[in-house]
Amino acid sequence: MENPILKAHATDFVVQESMVLPVQDDPDAPFQYLRLLKRGYTTFEAVERIAAVCGVPATELSTAGLKDEDAVTEQHLACLGGVSPEGIAEFNARHASGERAMRLTLHGYGHQGLRAGQLEGNGFRIVVRGLSAEFVETVGALGERAGDLFFVNYYDTQRFGVAGGPKTTHRIGRALLEEDHDTALALVRESKSREAERAREFTGPAAVFFDRIDPRVRAFYLCAHASYVWNGQLAALLRKVSSHPLDETRREGIPYVFATRRDDVLALLQEATALPYERHRWTDGAIRRTEGLRPTVVQTRVRVVRTGEDSDTPGRHSCELGLFLPSGCYATNAVAQWVAWAGSGDVRP
Repeated sequence: MENPILKAHATDFVVQESMVLPVQDDPDAPFQYLRLLKRGYTTFEAVERIAAVCGVPATELSTAGLKDEDAVTEQHLACLGGVSPEGIAEFNARHASGERAMRLTLHGYGHQGLRAGQLEGNGFRIVVRGLSAEFVETVGALGERAGDLFFVNYYDTQRFGVAGGPKTTHRIGRALLEEDHDTALALVRESKSREAERAREFTGPAAVFFDRIDPRVRAFYLCAHASYVWNGQLAALLRKVSSHPLDETRREGIPYVFATRRDDVLALLQEATALPYERHRWTDGAIRRTEGLRPTVVQTRVRVVRTGEDSDTPGRHSCELGLFLPSGCYATNAVAQWVAWAGSGDVRP
């Protein structure tokens, strides 16, 4: 059985946002669109730094999605009123080099801000390390031919905490829903996130801390709890429909149930194409709860771009993959399932 290594280096995981914006050349349009290339920063932290350096309120910067800090990611931002060329140049001068780096470029102008739900999806180029020679020989035969992949559409572990930190954002969200602000604040202090330092320095009532942070971060905690609940519902449904043994495991403390046969994934899809989930969004000055549907199973096509020796681990091998996923899907989740099935010959070109 393969034990794939993902995100050994930020450059092993490259993400490019796919979104068609109604861009205009009119600099008098109310919104300015920016393109952000980053490594080592969460989207929330990037927005804060752009606001601080460029002299605009963070609430006037909007995005259509969140991108991980432990990857090289590219995404759009919309700025109400715009950022000056001097501000962009100053931001890039401060952040353009180092282990953690960011760069802003002007993309155009328009009449719409950005919000969750507008994103078409993300393209990925991913290096998977720590593989056996037998595995890369098997998948290398696929070459540029696409392999069909049906995968169980869990929220992956990065939904529940930053890289290297405890996976507790869902617990923070549950505490906030229960108005247990003391527990929520204690969990934030231990989270190793950008908010952890502020939480440790904060000395007032816990509820006031959450009133003062970016409301979009507060909404994210609530969404993380909803994601954890949704994962549990999906796992229960997979147990119900499966006719083969399941892989019940914990990844960074988060429970998952994975199918070991493609037939069980297709049975899950036949049972329910989607399950309802809760959304929490900061809109018009308040966090608003809505309901939507999230697919239980997602289909994509995986290209094996290249295979070779793993420069990190003598005697092991790596492969580079290319794939596209709809918004809200997790490539780490998709690739882990692809590796499991490709090794058993259950991915079909």
